[in-house]
Amino acid sequence: MLRTRSNAEMRAPIASRPAPPRDSFMMRHRAGASAPQTAAMKIEASPRGVEKTRPVVLALLEVLWPGNDATGPNQSFLELCRSLGDEFVFKAVARDRPFGSTLAVAPVGVWFEREFAKVRYCPVSVFGAAGLAEILRTTSYDVLMMNGFFDRDFTIPALTLRRFGRVPQRPTILSPRGEFSRGALALNSGRKHCYLALARRLGLLEDVWLHATGPCEAEDIARAFPHGRGIFVAPNVRRPTPAPAIRTVAKREGMLRLAFLGRVARVKNLDYALRVLRSVERPVSFDIFGPVQDGDYLQECLAIAADLPGQISVAFKGEIRNELVPQALGDCDLFFLPTRGENFGHAILDALLAGVPVLISDRTPFQSLELKGAGWSLSLDAPERFAEAIEAFAAMSPEKAAAMRAAARELGERSILESDSVAANRAMLHSALGHMR
Repeated sequence: MLRTRSNAEMRAPIASRPAPPRDSFMMRHRAGASAPQTAAMKIEASPRGVEKTRPVVLALLEVLWPGNDATGPNQSFLELCRSLGDEFVFKAVARDRPFGSTLAVAPVGVWFEREFAKVRYCPVSVFGAAGLAEILRTTSYDVLMMNGFFDRDFTIPALTLRRFGRVPQRPTILSPRGEFSRGALALNSGRKHCYLALARRLGLLEDVWLHATGPCEAEDIARAFPHGRGIFVAPNVRRPTPAPAIRTVAKREGMLRLAFLGRVARVKNLDYALRVLRSVERPVSFDIFGPVQDGDYLQECLAIAADLPGQISVAFKGEIRNELVPQALGDCDLFFLPTRGENFGHAILDALLAGVPVLISDRTPFQSLELKGAGWSLSLDAPERFAEAIEAFAAMSPEKAAAMRAAARELGERSILESDSVAANRAMLHSALGHMR
């Protein structure tokens, strides 16, 4: 059974292992860096009237509010600004529209003062973000941060402009956001490997640091592209959300409630999740939250959902605002995301913080979930194990299900508290500043 929202509602986007020691945030870097030079800084009065200098960080983001509420990089950037806003000035440049939309949702050509940063929006085309070169030439900043190694709107144009001297070569950090995982590289692999070879040949990243959010991603980067200036390891900055009331599983008319949160894109593996449900005999409702990034892939998923047995109900809900995520996930019984690869797993963390057990692949930082009592992390090579986990959870007693919810919340909180993410990101930015030239 399939239920969907209108195309207009659906076309907008949304969206472990121990943390490294504080002093190991940088795995490697090249020697022989140039001595620091004076760069653009912003001078402000401190609360006591003493002037202090704050370095300026300019971030190039594919997506940013409005119109891209639940994207993981949005959340990370917001919390980074909130956590380090007393030490750095943050500026951001982003698309003027969500993925898949032909309509702009933000005015272009001017800087806006937002609560967390100064923001400017750009129209985009097949040639990238319009006006990016001028922004990089005329904006005062000390560190440039990019998001997405294969991003054609901002990252690739900015790297090319830097390499050929068209814009200032400030210290630069690039966050691949999981794009070097084996699962992610396997998608459109020919095109990606051609670009990797070209980037290496042109030296596009020879003076650019690559940012990993954990040891696993650092290993992926070192394996796939060991040609940058170095690798920083600094977890994404997140804050715990208020603890929800831990409830027992109260299935509506005996129906188990599953939820998916993520982009409708192949790397999130929604088609796999839908195929797993073919083997589930218990009544299940499956709510899918997230933007459509790949229209063709959406049609594939719709076709699979329409062919599911009658006891399986699927609803495509579209994008959801950040502030509504805890409630939406908290109302479900089990979070289901058999992803091909996650460097961080914002949606998984959201589910855990909402006190919801998770059923995910073993290609994320969240491992050994069965031992922790917070869910399952399973191999994609055995889809039958996902179906078995759903059946087992549906048959679980209310007391055991409540214990799993409590364990999920505890794991989410512990993941944040043990990450030392603010200190690691602070160290990363200061290290980059130390190599200004």
